[in-house]
Formats: sequence, structure tokens, C-alpha cells
Amino acid sequence: MIRNYITIAYRNIKRNVNYTIINVAGLALGITCSIVLFLLIAFLTSFDNYHAKSDRIYRIVTSSDNNGRQDNTGGVPSPLPEAVRNDFTGVESVLFISGKHSGLVSVEDNGKRKMFEEGEGMAYTDSMFFYFFNRKLLSGHFSLDKPNEAVISTKWAKRYFNDEDPIGKSITLDNDQQFIVTGVMADYPANTNFPFDLLMSFETIKKSKLDEGWGSVWSDDQCYLMLSPGTKPESINDQMPAFVKKYNGEENSRTMKRWLQPLKDIHHDTRFSNYSQHTIGKESIYAMGVVAIFLLITACINFINLTTAVAVRRSKEVGIRKVLGSQQWQLLLQYLSETSLITLMALIISVGLAELALINLNVFLEMDLHIDLHETSLWLFMLSVWIGVSLISGLYPAFLLTGFNPVQALKNKLSNRGSGGFFLRRGLVVFQFIISQFLIVGTVILLKQMDYFNSKDLGFAKEAIITVPLQELNKTDKKFRLKEQLNNLPGVDQVSLCSTPPSSGSISITDFEVDGVAGNHNTQIKLTDQAYLDLFELKLVAGRSFDPVDTTNGWIVNERLSKLLEVTPEELIGRNLTMWDRTLPVIGVVSDFHTTSLAREIEPTTLFKDPEGYRTIAIKLKEGQVNQTIKSIESLWSAQYPDFLFSYTFLDEDIAQFYDGARKMSVLLAVFASMAIVIGCLGLYGLISFMAAQKEKEIGIRKVLGASVSQIMLIFSREFTVLITIAFVFAGPLAGLVMNKWLENFAYRTPLGWTIFLTGILTTLVLAFVTVGYRSIRAATSNPVHALRNE
Repeated sequence: MIRNYITIAYRNIKRNVNYTIINVAGLALGITCSIVLFLLIAFLTSFDNYHAKSDRIYRIVTSSDNNGRQDNTGGVPSPLPEAVRNDFTGVESVLFISGKHSGLVSVEDNGKRKMFEEGEGMAYTDSMFFYFFNRKLLSGHFSLDKPNEAVISTKWAKRYFNDEDPIGKSITLDNDQQFIVTGVMADYPANTNFPFDLLMSFETIKKSKLDEGWGSVWSDDQCYLMLSPGTKPESINDQMPAFVKKYNGEENSRTMKRWLQPLKDIHHDTRFSNYSQHTIGKESIYAMGVVAIFLLITACINFINLTTAVAVRRSKEVGIRKVLGSQQWQLLLQYLSETSLITLMALIISVGLAELALINLNVFLEMDLHIDLHETSLWLFMLSVWIGVSLISGLYPAFLLTGFNPVQALKNKLSNRGSGGFFLRRGLVVFQFIISQFLIVGTVILLKQMDYFNSKDLGFAKEAIITVPLQELNKTDKKFRLKEQLNNLPGVDQVSLCSTPPSSGSISITDFEVDGVAGNHNTQIKLTDQAYLDLFELKLVAGRSFDPVDTTNGWIVNERLSKLLEVTPEELIGRNLTMWDRTLPVIGVVSDFHTTSLAREIEPTTLFKDPEGYRTIAIKLKEGQVNQTIKSIESLWSAQYPDFLFSYTFLDEDIAQFYDGARKMSVLLAVFASMAIVIGCLGLYGLISFMAAQKEKEIGIRKVLGASVSQIMLIFSREFTVLITIAFVFAGPLAGLVMNKWLENFAYRTPLGWTIFLTGILTTLVLAFVTVGYRSIRAATSNPVHALRNE
């Protein structure tokens, strides 16, 4: 019987090859997108869930009040881990990790010194790291409890030492710290928030770190706890207020809160950073799942629409089968087998399309996703899709077809309108275009916000400026000598020594007091020289710039700080401000400028001179021979720092990295919106083709009676225009509501104007008209003789 079902299904598919192609194409696109999104979701939700003790691992995180706004960090003071060991009950083990973002690694190879500038992948810790996290030891031993010991990954070991055994080899960091390799560990997997290739013993830097005390917090200094079996995190959280009060003081305890964050949440809590430098909120993952479901539903709607549309054509087949004794359940199985076969064809095509799509997607997302047919979860997903899509797409059409009255069917008294699918098809088309227009409007809003990021005035100049990291920070004479030499280069406009440019991913915050204003307040700090304001075009609104001397003799603050103190910029000039045990007058006030991404509001900021704190040199280039100028800059820099490698970045590119996640999301949503539109247009084309066949004689008669091509096209397009408009009534407000919620993540955002929503409906109408118009013109320009010759 099954063989008979398959044979008949194959014959019917072959008989209606045009509709089969449209159905398979629509389903294949929808399933392809769902497979890609499934792989992406599976990867994003798998971070660090492979560690054996992951359910007992937590990170200590902190929130504190910053001028009425909450600041969150995963960083802790260096003395905190030891205090946790002594003060808390229910904690089995404590792990401290001090991440290092960049550094120069040098090794000896056959008497020659090889240098590698590493941007990420290094950290100071101890052997407890391997008790917390599963990282396989390949050779040597996990010894990180003595000073100057290191464990290296296979990848870096091969890069540094080629095929030689790295155990016992020496590694020098920043020409200062020397480490002996005691072990080689497996390379870290892609789904981890601990992407370390070089782990160094914390004992090497422990004294200098502890000397910083409880008042110094770096976001990369993080503390992890492994709770004892049976201990609830709430019991630790209940002890935290007393712990904060004991070590941070009663005043800080009123504005500071510490608690435990589960390991499984580290990759999804966007309030806090992690060592992978990537977080994605759970709401974004849910959104991906919803988009995948919507695209599958859109593809299923196509199938239902086309199947119910051609149902009348198969009415005589149903009537004959019923007269010959077929039961309804047999007919149901027959039509469901046809649907299953079409879905299986689409699924097989989708696997190939998904693998092709992942080639480009992996490059774009910097991932390594692929179709692994040995993965059980993928097989279960595809099986679920096959069964689910077959049932959703096939059940209603199957019940509709098998429900025809055999007498009416054989007498040819069934019409398309009376077949039971007429109003359903229109409802499904409306739902289909609700999905399409929702995605279109969402994409337009995302792109508008990205354009807003690129065009908004940040309050400072960012074009043609490069930033170069400095070395040997305690040697200030080298910094000033390099600055003087760079100023003499013909391709250089201006040069400034500073800690960071105006907008940076690295910020420092401290508290301060001002004469005549009660209480302590917080401010961001930037170490600058006298050229900083001119190079970055920061505008003075009151007072003056720095004197051309190297010592600190005054503060320059931004307008936001004066607003915080509720005094005018003019009134603030000359008042003494106390910070870092220094009491100096405020000599200038500059216009507000953005110090981080547009997700954060502009904060109070203080600029002052501190030559030992200058770790960056900012260089504004003249138009012309930029590449040649950079080579000259490298030559001068290398002369000052011959034992280090030269590197630089363009400031505008660094700022663009703030919005890399949003940019990628906008591109992905645009792709999936395009897929939804293509699927919808395939369905429209199929329906309009069916309508053209149904109305062939009507069109012939109208043409004979003098109807024009435009009048006939109006017959086809009028109904779909109404349906698309109805869909927009639902899609527009829904997209506005959802995307406005997303925009709330940014303190500065594009307004939701009516043009955004108009773009959504016009895009849909234009694409629908193009789809409908092509088939309508064919019908309207056909020879009426062919339609009427059989009358």
C-alpha cells in the first residue's frame, strides 16, 4: 500500500510540475533559513555548558550607582578572592583570573629572537583554572602555582616553537616577565567565554596586584566560585551585603551590590563583559527562533494556498476514488504522502543550500558553523521539520480534498470559491504578508539606527586619526621625543599624547569633590596633553586649555559635569576640584562628547595631564600619501622602541566596532526579510497563475468586448493590494512596538518616523505588483481566440 501511495504521489507531482516546483522552492527556502538559524541558536546556547561542574560555577558581579545611573561590571578588586575564601561558607573553591588584552610575546629560536604582538588570549591565574574548566592536558603538567610558570595551547606552541617540544622553553612577555612552559593544553573550543592560549601564574604579579587594594577594579580581573554540593547561590548572595560593608565601607555598601552570576548566563547577560568580548541577549536568541518559525510558516502557507487553489481540479479524482470504495483515511494518507514527498525533496535541497549559505555566513559572523550529519540534534531537528511541515502543510488540504461530495465532484458542480479554501487562502496571504512586512519594517529601523550611528556628531573629530600604543610607559622622555619627531613629519598634521582617545572601549572612573558642592560624585578620567583639544576638535565653552607644561596644574571638565553639580560652566571655572589626592582649580569646560558607544549617555568627564599615564599617541594625518606617512611613523616609533612591534588603528574604525553586533544583526534580518519576501512572491506567483487559468475564458470575453490590458491587470492586482494593506495594519504597529523596545537599549537612537513604515508597505506593494504584473500581462496579452475556441 505504501508503495502504491508513493507511486501515485509521484505521478501527481509530475502531472502538476509547475506547482510542485513553486512548492518545493518555497519550502526549501524556508527550511534552509530554519536550518541555518537552528545551527546558530544551538551554537550560541552551548557556551561553556560542556564543563563537568558547570552547574556549580558562578562569577561574582557588581553593580554600583554612578551619578544616579547603574554601572555593572564583572571585575573585582584583587584582594577579594582571598577574602571570599576566608569569609564565606558553602564555597568549595575560589578561582581568580586576571585577563591581559595585549602584549608582546618573544621567544628564542636557534639563537634568533622572534616577536609576536598578541591582542587577546592571555591571562594570569592558577592551577585551579583546570579544576573549574575542562581543558585537556596534552603534555607536561598544569603547574601555575609558582611564579613565572605558563601553560600554552597547541596552536600557540606550534606558532612559537614550530614542531619542537615546548616543555621547558622560555617565553618573555613585554620584554619584562619571563615564563617557563610547564604544560601544553588543547586549543579552546569556539563555544567558550575563556578563549585563552597562554595561561601564566598569577603568583608572578600577585604583589603588584594586591598593592592596588580594594579601590581599584579592572573589568578583566574576575573571581569565580565553585559552590559546595547542595549549596544554593541565594545563601551566598545573602552574605554579600555584610561582605561589601566590611571591605568597601558603610558608605559604599549603600550604593554597591554584589551577587553570583551563573556560568550559563555569562554569554547572555549583556550588562557584563566577558573574556570572549561577545555577549548576546536571550531575547535576541528567542527572536532568531521566532524568525525561523515564521519563515517555516510562510513556506507552509504557500503550500496550503496552492494546494487548496488547485483542489477543484482534483475533485473528480476524489469522486471516482470514493465511488470505487476508498475510505477517507486512505485518501488522507494518499494526500499526506504527496505532501511528505514534496517536503522531503525540499529538505534534501535545503541541506545543500544551508551548507552553501554557511560558507559566507561563517566569514561574516566569524564562526565555524557547518552541517554535521553525525550530530544527533541536527537529525532530530530535520526530522521534526519534515514531520511538522508535512502535517502543517498537508493536513488541511488533505481534509479539504477528501471532504468533497462525490456526486457534486463528478457532476463538476464544485467551484473554487465553494471548495472551502477561498477565504482561508486570503487569510493566509494576509498572515504571510504580516510576517514579511514585520521583517521589512524591522530591517529598515535597524538600518536607520546604523545610519544614525555613523552620522551622529560625537562631539569630536575622528577622521584621518590613528592611535598608536606606547611602550615602556615609565620612560616619559621617550614619549615626548617621539611626539616631537612625529610633529616634524610632512604628512602629520597634529600629535597628542594621551591615555585614550575621546571615545574608547576602555574607561576609567573615580570619585571627586568640588568646593561649594556637597557630597562625592563620579567622573570618567582621561589623561591628555595640551594638543588633545585641538587635535580632536573639542570645543571650549568656558575657561582655557592646558598650559604648555608637562605637570598637572588644573582640570578641564565637560558640560555634563557642570550640570551634575548644578552650576554653570562659567561659575565652575576657578573652583578647586579634589581627585586622586590632588586639589587643583578647574581651568576649562568643553562641550559634551561621547566617551563610549551611543548605548550609554554622556557622562561627567575630567581631562588632566599625567605624563606617566600616557599609553597612546594620537596622530592626525594630512590628506595625501597616508600609507607613506604611516611607514615614516613606524620608522620613528621603532627607533624609540626597537624591542617592540609597531601597531596602529584608525579611530573611526575603532568606533565602528562598538556597533558591530547591531550591524551584523541588521544584515541578518535583511537577509531573512528578503527570504520571507521571496517565499511570499513565489506563493503570489503560483496563485496568480492559477487565477489566470481559472479566468482564462473570462479574460477572453473581456478582451473581445474591448477591455484594455490595464483593466485586466487591475482585476488581478486589486485583491492583493487590499490584502497587503490589511496585513500592514497589523504588521506596522507590531514592528514599531518590538523595534522600539530594541531601540531602548541605546541612550541615543533614531526617531520612528512615518517614512519608515511607508517604506515597508511600499516595498511589499512594489514587489507584489512586479510578481503579479508579470503573470497578469501574459494573461492580458494572450490571444482571446485560444480561450474561446472551445465554447
